Amino acid sequence: HLIVSRANHPVSAYVGEDVTLICSVDSHITPEEVSWRKIDKDEEISVLLFQSNTIKPEAADERYRDRVEFFTDEIPKGNFSLRLKSVRTEDKGVYMCQAKSGRL
Repeated sequence: HLIVSRANHPVSAYVGEDVTLICSVDSHITPEEVSWRKIDKDEEISVLLFQSNTIKPEAADERYRDRVEFFTDEIPKGNFSLRLKSVRTEDKGVYMCQAKSGRL
């Protein structure tokens, strides 16, 4: 049994501001992988991939590659939130956080 928390209301920011997208679980699992993706029409755009205790910048779409901050020190607390820096108009949309663990 795992409860995943997210912002229960739309997150908004002005162009140029930073925004934090919330994703947390109620368990102190250490995930093998955490991914953030933007759901855009029929495609999923990779925003961030954290795998084997390492951020994989080459896996992120170039639109996000230098604009995301992932709080690796928060992972043991079940916090997989992401900061998107210098928000652009085209960042508007739905974002999905997914954590994978071999024990779940």
